[in-house]
Amino acid sequence: MKKITIITGVYNEELIVEDAYRAIKNLLNRFKSYQYEHIFLDNCSTDSTLAILKKIASDDKHVKILSYSKNFGPIKSGITGIKHASGDGVVLFEANMKDPVDLIPKFIKYWEKGYELVYGVRKETADNFFLAFARRSFYRIMNLLSTEKLPLYFGGFALIDRRIIDAVKDIDDYKPYLRGLITTVGFKHKEIEYKRNTRPKGKGKSKSDLGYLIDFTLNAIVSYSIAPMRICMFFGLTIAVGSLLWVVVYLIIHVFLVKATLEGFFWVLFLIVFFFGVQLFFIGIIGEYIGAIHSQVRKKPFVIIKEKINF
Repeated sequence: MKKITIITGVYNEELIVEDAYRAIKNLLNRFKSYQYEHIFLDNCSTDSTLAILKKIASDDKHVKILSYSKNFGPIKSGITGIKHASGDGVVLFEANMKDPVDLIPKFIKYWEKGYELVYGVRKETADNFFLAFARRSFYRIMNLLSTEKLPLYFGGFALIDRRIIDAVKDIDDYKPYLRGLITTVGFKHKEIEYKRNTRPKGKGKSKSDLGYLIDFTLNAIVSYSIAPMRICMFFGLTIAVGSLLWVVVYLIIHVFLVKATLEGFFWVLFLIVFFFGVQLFFIGIIGEYIGAIHSQVRKKPFVIIKEKINF
């Protein structure tokens, strides 16, 4: 009998964590031909989230808990949860209930047809205009800069086959871009469009502040693109060459045609622009090497698990 693992990260979700648990339980109890486990990843919540989960886990052995020593963020905690999953298929499901739980049966249907990755793409969202615009811009910029083809509007809601899980587990990256990892390792995949909901009223608030979103964006770009470094290199080269051409034209006009005397500020300005361009050029070259090294040696302690329950 096949087994499905649901992975849900939580941080201060005492108002909604039971709703997420019940929604998954009611859904998977309908799939009698599958075993299942629901792994909750607690990022050192400061409210009663962990206590609620422990009570649930004591009554339901399908529920497992990884409690971390501090808040390592959703990406690292998610990767660690995936490494602890024992299912043949793994579903990433957020506790905020924005992603519709009734999309999971569609994931399972296509998984049964042989797709190793089935993921949702957000064609409609209940986010405010600014956030929706920022997300759309992020996906398009990522595809423009990335050396890999990344799916547009994929926010992480997916069913991942064991073969992909095993491949991801072997990738040693201190700060991985999870969405990129699972979509660029290959295998047969299927995308399903859906409308993302708002968090239910009175059920807490988003934990993704501006600082996290900026860090997430920069990490995604650094993980899957060296284009910014190359842009810097070519920009620097263009400035350096352009400044040389400019001084040649200036000399021709003011010395041979106009017969004017060159003022000192001209040479100062020329040297500033020229060496600024040269510096950017070499920074870009050095960046290429740093980028290559960085891809190989990003190694630090990943996460620290304080407590495991029902494993």
